[in-house]
Amino acid sequence: MAHFTTEALEFLRTHHGIASAVDLRRCGLSSPAVRTLVEAGNLTTVLKGVYRLPAVTLDEMARCAAVCAAHPELAISGPTAGRLWGLRRLPRDHRIHVLAPPVSHPTNARWVVPYRTSAVHPCDLVRRADGITVTSRARTALDLARFVPPTDLLSIIEQVIRDGDLDDDELRAVAVDWMSTQRPWIRRFLELLDGRLHGGPAESHGETVLGDALAAAGLVGLVRQYRIDLPGYGPARFDLAVPSVRLAIEVDLHPTHSETAGRRRDAARDVAATQIGWAVERAVEADFGNALPVTTRRILALVAALRSER
Repeated sequence: MAHFTTEALEFLRTHHGIASAVDLRRCGLSSPAVRTLVEAGNLTTVLKGVYRLPAVTLDEMARCAAVCAAHPELAISGPTAGRLWGLRRLPRDHRIHVLAPPVSHPTNARWVVPYRTSAVHPCDLVRRADGITVTSRARTALDLARFVPPTDLLSIIEQVIRDGDLDDDELRAVAVDWMSTQRPWIRRFLELLDGRLHGGPAESHGETVLGDALAAAGLVGLVRQYRIDLPGYGPARFDLAVPSVRLAIEVDLHPTHSETAGRRRDAARDVAATQIGWAVERAVEADFGNALPVTTRRILALVAALRSER
């Protein structure tokens, strides 16, 4: 009767319960031993030449590890890569999207969706310790231009810049080499990147939506993540601001804003801002969705009124 080696069990533990036949041989299990473990139900086949521990759920991470174990030339991409990076505003189709070499046929598994392309630089890929190869944050954002509408894509771009401590040039560099008429989504990606508001990246989808709506409505001088020192309060950062009229716009969608401590902190900051001549306008959940046009007009009117006072 075959038994797992200590090395094989450790490999399976650190790779989502997944291992290829090559991996298992490296961990001291012969091909006959692997067959015996499969026949005994101690391993099950996921893809050709790739196995998993039955006690481990074949969740999205495990399926990603299985695809990468079976086909080292592939990379997890698109919505699947976005979920691995924890990005927002993603479609959930429960399939594993991969980048594959041109004219390749990596697998017949229906839960694997290959996008065949030669437009991949090695620097666009991240090889993780758990055996998963995934597109970089920047490349993932670019690929998602094929899957999500513009506002969601802009929100993803903002999150990628913030989470990855990236800048516009780094995202632009990922895209420019692959521009062609056959890839119109790359131009959309670059247009959104070029149209970003000045300032730091948005911290939430709500900030992205409101900032984009105000910019599209023609608001001049709008910046994001505006930093300021408030007397008696200390360093602060406004979600959106129009510094020329000293207007701060806060997007209060996170639950902490409705909690007692959050309300007190917001009130203290508002008082400190008011004392040095700033007005603070807050946008809450009810100000979005169908109410967004009304919210946009309200803020534009407030900006106009503040300008007339100066």
